[in-house]
Amino acid sequence: MNNSQNSSPKEPLFTVQLLENGGGFSPKSIDQINTFIQTEVSFWSWLPHSQNHVVAIRNGLNNLNHIVNLVNQARLNIDANPTQYQNNLTEIQNFIRSTFLDLKLPHSSSTLGKRIEAFKMEQNAEGASYFASVFCPPPQGHHIQPLTIFAWHGLVEGLIEKFNIIQTSPKGRKNSAEAAYEQLKGKTEVLLNDKTNAYEHLHRNFASITERINLASNEQITNFDDAQKDRITTFANLLESHNKELAALRTTFREELALRAPADYWETKRKKHTRNAWITGIISFLSIGASGLGLYWLIGNLLKNTTATLTPDSWRVAFLALAGLFAIWAVRLIVRMFLSNLHLASDADERVVMVKTYLSLIEGDQLSSIEDRQLILKALFRPSTDGIVKDEGIPPSFLEFVSRSSKS
Repeated sequence: MNNSQNSSPKEPLFTVQLLENGGGFSPKSIDQINTFIQTEVSFWSWLPHSQNHVVAIRNGLNNLNHIVNLVNQARLNIDANPTQYQNNLTEIQNFIRSTFLDLKLPHSSSTLGKRIEAFKMEQNAEGASYFASVFCPPPQGHHIQPLTIFAWHGLVEGLIEKFNIIQTSPKGRKNSAEAAYEQLKGKTEVLLNDKTNAYEHLHRNFASITERINLASNEQITNFDDAQKDRITTFANLLESHNKELAALRTTFREELALRAPADYWETKRKKHTRNAWITGIISFLSIGASGLGLYWLIGNLLKNTTATLTPDSWRVAFLALAGLFAIWAVRLIVRMFLSNLHLASDADERVVMVKTYLSLIEGDQLSSIEDRQLILKALFRPSTDGIVKDEGIPPSFLEFVSRSSKS
């Protein structure tokens, strides 16, 4: 904001039109009112006291002194009591109007005020007081009683000037011109005061609009900067998140490629052992049934060829025992193969599930700890067994059977 905007005029506290007796008065501060009043009080400081001919002027000065007291009260109330402060301003305005318009106390800047001051300087204060009393006469009950030649001089001069007692043609034209000038001066002062107030009002509006524009501009710049910072921060966060996700996907992809072969291997192995488990399971149940039927047939044939009085042939009993032993051993071996394939299929299925779960946890970034990964990988790549019992190749010998029985 430039200097003209910073020094924009304040709005007037009030406006009083004094016409030809001082023009317009539009104070913008309490100090300006105080200066205005003190100037007028100082202008009449030479006025004599306790004389009848200056009673009206003294009444006006009493109003000015009362305005000084109101100004001091307004200073105290401007922050403490805003309502009373406004009342003080209204009273000040009314007293100024009453003093200079109703009581017609000559204003120091008016033509009459300048004439009184000039008479005082040319003659003396006593004559000037009588000169002024002609234009501001005392109220009813008070009389003008000049006692000295200076008093008479001021009184007569005032009467001549006010009533044009000695009037010649040139002087009449002069007085008419002066009257016209005074009237024009009063109108000019009123017009100048109105235009000044209008100009200052426009200046204040311009300054207010400019200030709002600057505030809006600063707010827009601040909002844009904040939004830009938020966008940069958001973009940086999104970029960081994207890089993390990309790194996680890259890690997952690499580990998935690394684990694809083991997963395929265990998946194939699970299918093979599942198929073998079904085959050996069916063979196991069929062999159990076949063994039972075969033993039933051999026992029936042995009993058929043996009478109650005869002992069975030794070779038949030996063949039956040997057939039963091999039948039991074969069935047991097939059952063990079935259980082994069933166990290996379950183990392969468990490893496939572990691989898929491990990949899912990596993709979800839930295995950030190296210890957790090592724990799962150790369980996943633990050594596997073939499930075949090593001592099931041939039936135990009689010596092994006896030695096992003695140990037990």
